[in-house]
Amino acid sequence: MQGLLEFKQITGALKDVDLKKRIVTGYLSNFDNKDFDNDIIVKGAFTKSISERKNDIYFLNQHDWKQPHGKFNVLIEDEKGLYFESTPLIDTSYSSDALKLYEAGIVNEHSIGFNTIQSDFDKKNNVRTIKEIKLYEGSNVTLGANNATPFTGFKSLTLKEVNDKQKLILKAFRNGTFTDDTFGLLEIAIKDLQLQAFELGKSQKKEKPSNDTFNNNSADIKTIEQFIKNI
Repeated sequence: MQGLLEFKQITGALKDVDLKKRIVTGYLSNFDNKDFDNDIIVKGAFTKSISERKNDIYFLNQHDWKQPHGKFNVLIEDEKGLYFESTPLIDTSYSSDALKLYEAGIVNEHSIGFNTIQSDFDKKNNVRTIKEIKLYEGSNVTLGANNATPFTGFKSLTLKEVNDKQKLILKAFRNGTFTDDTFGLLEIAIKDLQLQAFELGKSQKKEKPSNDTFNNNSADIKTIEQFIKNI
């Protein structure tokens, strides 16, 4: 019996992006790594899907079937994981925004939507080994991937990484030509990063976040917030 649709996300999965040719390459999944759900996907798990239904597997924006980037020119298993190339992405505003966010270094994560067909469960270690997957789609994620927790990929960042990420977003915001929806998501991302910096500051027993976290960018934040209100 077919199971529920599942999603799994990996960080640092972007290999390359060519804005002019609208080409993205990277990984949708890694092999032999235990994730936060205590699942391990092994090599060969995607073999049947790729062989039997490659033309029915789509590259989506944020798992949204109403926003397909297109299909995968290349979708293969190598020693590292499930490697893909999408070339070209279709010429839509959301695909153009995704390419710009890739190029700016803001988005570097991918996720898959799938059913588990075959797996083994190790009760002793509480680990599920996934041996066969029915793959439906792969997505670029982080910005708005889940409305309840839209930026879960930020949770594991260090304070320096949070500040670096915030600077990337501020730079992209100032220099970018995104759609209104993406500008709104960028604003939410900045606020989320501010919260992460504050929580990290507290965990390091600081009375307040360092000046680098907020003050240097306060003017930019106010400008962004005013811009959003005027959209």
